[in-house]
Amino acid sequence: MKYKRLSFSFHLLLLTSCFLLLTSLIACGRRGDPVPIEPQIEKAVEEKSDERQGEKTIQKTVQEPVTTKALSAPTGLMGVYTQQGIVLTWDDMERQDVKLYRIYRSTGGDFAVAGETVTPAFTDKNAGPDKRYIYKVTAVGAAEGPPSKEIKISTEIK
Repeated sequence: MKYKRLSFSFHLLLLTSCFLLLTSLIACGRRGDPVPIEPQIEKAVEEKSDERQGEKTIQKTVQEPVTTKALSAPTGLMGVYTQQGIVLTWDDMERQDVKLYRIYRSTGGDFAVAGETVTPAFTDKNAGPDKRYIYKVTAVGAAEGPPSKEIKISTEIK
């Protein structure tokens, strides 16, 4: 029985270590990537004078955002509790104009913003022991997209 318990613990530790290594490799390679900036179209300032009547009309510069496609919900949200926090990862949304990801957390009531990141990984260092958390993630570009599917993570140590 002692060896079975040790074997299970060893496999769980090995699986967690591999997950954290993979997460750090994915996150570290993306930190220096530039964040896309929304393109703007400017209308020129026009000045018209009517010298006969002594009036001058000026139109101010107006910036209009370029319309972009609506963002989809992030997929593949996964998480693991590491006793230093909860590490969350999800699929990168490469072909969409994502400026950042916003992470929401709940303990059963309303969701609150837990943080933001420009990479598809996040560590919630404010997670306490012996609690249950619910997470969801949104992508933010010109506007905030719909949320991902929710995941539940328990910080209980058995």
